[in-house]
Amino acid sequence: MPLHPRRISPRATNMRWLMSLAHMEPAPVSRAAAVRAALAIGLPSAAGLALDQSAAAALVALGALPSITGDNGGPYRNRAVSIGCTVLGGMLGYVLGALLYGQGWAGGVAMIALVLAASLIGTLNNIAAVATLQFATYVIVGSSLPTALPPWMPALLVGAGGLFGLALTLAGWIVHPTAPERAAVALAYRKLAAMYAAIGTSRTMMARRDMETAMASAYDAVLAARRRAAGPSPRLSRLAAQLQACTPLSNAALALARAGRVLPAECARAMNRIADRIENGAPPAPQAEIAALRAAGMPQLADALAHIGPQLAGEASAPAAAAEASMPAPAPRTSWRALLRIYRPGPVAARYLGRLALCLVAAEAVALTGLLPRSYWVPLVVVVVFKPNFGSVFARALQSCAGSVAGVAISATVMALDRSGVVSLAALTALAALLPWSIRRNYGLFSAILLPILMLLIGALQPGSWPIALARFIDVLAAASIVIVVGYLPWMRLERHNLDHAVAAAMQTLAAYLNASYQDRAASRLALRAQTYARLSDLRIALQRALSEPRPVSRRALAWWPVEVELERVANTLSDTLPPAPDAAPAPSDVARLAGALQEMAQAVEQGRPVPTGPAPVSAAALREAAARIEAVRAALAGPEFAAAPAAAPS
Repeated sequence: MPLHPRRISPRATNMRWLMSLAHMEPAPVSRAAAVRAALAIGLPSAAGLALDQSAAAALVALGALPSITGDNGGPYRNRAVSIGCTVLGGMLGYVLGALLYGQGWAGGVAMIALVLAASLIGTLNNIAAVATLQFATYVIVGSSLPTALPPWMPALLVGAGGLFGLALTLAGWIVHPTAPERAAVALAYRKLAAMYAAIGTSRTMMARRDMETAMASAYDAVLAARRRAAGPSPRLSRLAAQLQACTPLSNAALALARAGRVLPAECARAMNRIADRIENGAPPAPQAEIAALRAAGMPQLADALAHIGPQLAGEASAPAAAAEASMPAPAPRTSWRALLRIYRPGPVAARYLGRLALCLVAAEAVALTGLLPRSYWVPLVVVVVFKPNFGSVFARALQSCAGSVAGVAISATVMALDRSGVVSLAALTALAALLPWSIRRNYGLFSAILLPILMLLIGALQPGSWPIALARFIDVLAAASIVIVVGYLPWMRLERHNLDHAVAAAMQTLAAYLNASYQDRAASRLALRAQTYARLSDLRIALQRALSEPRPVSRRALAWWPVEVELERVANTLSDTLPPAPDAAPAPSDVARLAGALQEMAQAVEQGRPVPTGPAPVSAAALREAAARIEAVRAALAGPEFAAAPAAAPS
């Protein structure tokens, strides 16, 4: 049905906007990550205090800091690559930055050139984005911090700190090499249990969304481990089978949900027990769970669990091997050299670099005027905030200001109380332990914790009194103002187009998944299902971030929400569809017609023109539900919100 937006008062809109800035993302507290972060920062600082080498210890701790901020979890090999590249970027940036120290305006120009070159490389992928951000940050730090140490020593100490942090992070690889893959598969079962508990309530769609996201993440983890394996791996075969066993269990539960059944609590408990055994590396042995499901009056779930029981328990190698074989062959890894050779930055990357260059020029102008002590913080904050890979630029600028208020208060208090270095050491260790948790919760909270860590570490290199903390807040305020006034507001129209592009990309992937859903190719279906739910997840994240933007962008995000919901319903319909028998399979022309309808809508969204009208005619019964869902997408796109404010591609 057409989209009819409710009239919301400006005051309610502003309140919702402010609440979105303060929203805390749910993130579990990892004790292991907290301990590693505390050791990475606390041990070097304690050694420096004991040996009266605070400046050298601060450089080691600064080198270890990227191993905390660059750790995104996942399989150990992926973490090693990500953290290793991040540490290397920080070390190289510090070396090049130190060469620019004291060069005046020429050093400022060279610094801007290095940051822009790094930002261009950062558009390659997520690992490059994190590594080049650290490179740019340490270029600015190295070009602004004089030390009394020999010229060769600071870079060596920064590199040693990075290796120390990397070693702490990867220590568990020796003991539990496949623990992350097991945890990813176990999480898929925990989300399946949460979906069981939500069936019959208003949380069903959200629980299913979380389950699909967890399955896609586990799928990526197992596939990446399979790519690295030198040969057949019984452990990976078992994990692949256990992961694929989620699908019949979810299908059986969703069939009961469509019939209006509510699942007893024992169903969720059974899935959680299976998840515990998978995570601990023990065979699930589901006989007890099968009996419990039958006793709870759920023979459909019990039959589904009994059918995939051998795969879960690892009693037979054939099902596990077949499950691993049905997964798509891992794509060959593209070397960095080849990637750099074929990469051509598009207009989006060019616009981003242009906006960043304008912000850096303005920041350097503020820094070179000398009106603020240690004003290198202005370009430093600009580089960190103006990084679109990590969320809304506008929201992060405001959150960094809010977080800096708390960070300045913490820094000033510690500097005022500290006389022997013990208070600073205790504060650094405690704040470092909170850093991995704060990264995932809220950028303002992250800023409030990171700012005092940087101030206390840099204070060991450039000692100062507590009033310097107030100057840091003014620096952050100046940097945020530059980002908003120079780098965001004049380009707001582009932010709207980015949302439209994300919707179009999700539609294109969904069309490919529709084509594969009615073909008897399990590998293709699995790969496209994971890609589709990943695209929808990216779209939801983009819309959530856009809600914290100014009204022209946030209103566009609100208009897209019903479309995203309908796209997700199309994906759910396709994932619930079993490959039909050959005599009941729909005609390829009907499937292509439906996929073509999605592609036409995607092109209309991308180009900012009206969506084509008229349903795509289909005759096959197997396609009727999918066709109805696609027409619901078309109806949402034809609503008055889009007719009144059509998308416009940027010039």
